[in-house]
Amino acid sequence: MNLTLQQQTVLTALTAEWQTPAQLAEQLPQASDNPLDVNRLLKDLLREGLVQANPVVLGLYQLTALGTTIQRSGIE
Repeated sequence: MNLTLQQQTVLTALTAEWQTPAQLAEQLPQASDNPLDVNRLLKDLLREGLVQANPVVLGLYQLTALGTTIQRSGIE
């Protein structure tokens, strides 16, 4: 799986707890100017199966089991 540097950074900031894109943007200095970049990256990671969206509360994201495994094993 080839992730861009930005995708890797967002994946590193994600946890198993639900987070909003704004919370993630606060953890990423380069994204603090444009939280919409984080939204785009989250959608990319969703398509890869590394992130899941909360089915009840819109705008919350967390790592999937695959995302956690990749994050722990060192992002490629």
